[in-house]
Amino acid sequence: MACGPGSAGQPAALVQPVQPVQAPAVVAAIRSPALPPNADGDPPCPGADAWGRDPFGPGILVTHWNEDTAPVTVLVRTKAGTDQAQRAALSPGELRLFEFPDIAEAAVSEVLVMSNTRRCYVTADPAALG
Repeated sequence: MACGPGSAGQPAALVQPVQPVQAPAVVAAIRSPALPPNADGDPPCPGADAWGRDPFGPGILVTHWNEDTAPVTVLVRTKAGTDQAQRAALSPGELRLFEFPDIAEAAVSEVLVMSNTRRCYVTADPAALG
């Protein structure tokens, strides 16, 4: 009894190997252009971090993907000069949604993520803005 395609006793056609694509080349091809630092010289946060209008209620929502064990502070600066912050101890690889129900999206001047090891600014998610 033969297994696979082809007639009995005949070997199946061999599959030709394909050269793998180098991952850095693929990542560079799909990565958006680098954003400049903010006015204070802080770099942009990784692409997983974003902010926008909270789809479940009033205010804004900040999404943060944690990369290390240091406690994280999310600071929202407003155009009126008032700031609100939330701090959390997260595990590496943990995704956290920080809710700021008292801040309208139009009032946001800047959103920062800070830890003992880094400080970066969060970009607005165009899909989450009104």
